[in-house]
Amino acid sequence: MSEFEAAMAISRLLPREARWAYWQQNGGPMFVYNTERVKTQYGSPVDGQFESCVFVPYGPGSKSGKAMNWKELEGSRSAHVLRRDAKARAWRLYQGWLATGKVVL
Repeated sequence: MSEFEAAMAISRLLPREARWAYWQQNGGPMFVYNTERVKTQYGSPVDGQFESCVFVPYGPGSKSGKAMNWKELEGSRSAHVLRRDAKARAWRLYQGWLATGKVVL
């Protein structure tokens, strides 16, 4: 078995990360939602659902809009049965941030 074939065999065993989309302006927080249902390898309460959350920049460049490091805002992750609900929540949080400059969960 070649290295490529071994890598392909391993990748078939691992779940693929659900695709996601986000809104962001001027290097500020990323307001993220999944465009595909979440599927984990070992089962999770959110399997088969969509998620939305907020990622905030930290470390060097975070204030200038050139951040290279991001972390999930604590308490921002939410599961949704419908994709449109996840998208609507991310959009609502983004619009709130544009209006106030603060992420209000």
